[in-house]
Amino acid sequence: MKFTVFLSGFLLLFLLTNWTESVEDDHVDTETLAHIIGFFENNYKRVDNDGHPRQYAVAINVPKNQCQQNFKPNVDNFLTQEKAEKVKTDIKDEKNALYQGKELIAAGTRKVVNKSNQFNIHSESLLLNPPDTSPMTNLLNKRKDGCSVFYTFESPCVQSCLNLTRDHNIIKGLEKWKEHNGIKAFVFKNFWKFDKKEDLQTKFKQIVANVPLYRCESENECYACGGEGNTPIDQHCLPQKQN
Repeated sequence: MKFTVFLSGFLLLFLLTNWTESVEDDHVDTETLAHIIGFFENNYKRVDNDGHPRQYAVAINVPKNQCQQNFKPNVDNFLTQEKAEKVKTDIKDEKNALYQGKELIAAGTRKVVNKSNQFNIHSESLLLNPPDTSPMTNLLNKRKDGCSVFYTFESPCVQSCLNLTRDHNIIKGLEKWKEHNGIKAFVFKNFWKFDKKEDLQTKFKQIVANVPLYRCESENECYACGGEGNTPIDQHCLPQKQN
């Protein structure tokens, strides 16, 4: 009887350990993610001639271990095939605003001028559209089970990026990304200034329905936004209400 209890306990511990490892294998380590986003900000951040940062987005597809515990990215062990100055130069050019490398893609905003109006295509859309042949899809095809992280400096805008009725929305691109095997993380830092009063609790759910959402405020602060199923988006990932 004691042997049976011991064996059952051992089996339970074995299954629990393997389940825990499986969960960890499917999700990015938030401490490591914070370091990765810090690496992006330190090396690829888009800064205007006046010294002010501008909207940009970066996506990577790297070996799985580079998103797990205890990995600390630096110029000698992370994205070594990408040239930071080339990335920054390409995304700052508003006529193209796109960089496509070996393990990294990046975008600024592309200015479009036609007879009727002038507008900017947002960086998220440049990387995720058109879904079947987008820079993101091409990047994911290079490593089928790698860790894919998509980082946008400002949260995707409600009126265009998260609006299915708009031509440049990113929802179908996210649905395509969902098919990728491996760790996935969609990350933002700041809230797009025009969206702070929008219903981001509902809108962000469109992202979470496809890939896990995170907010990284600094190199030491990253939050899993949650929001799966009927659970709410974590308050760290929503604008704070003004008194």
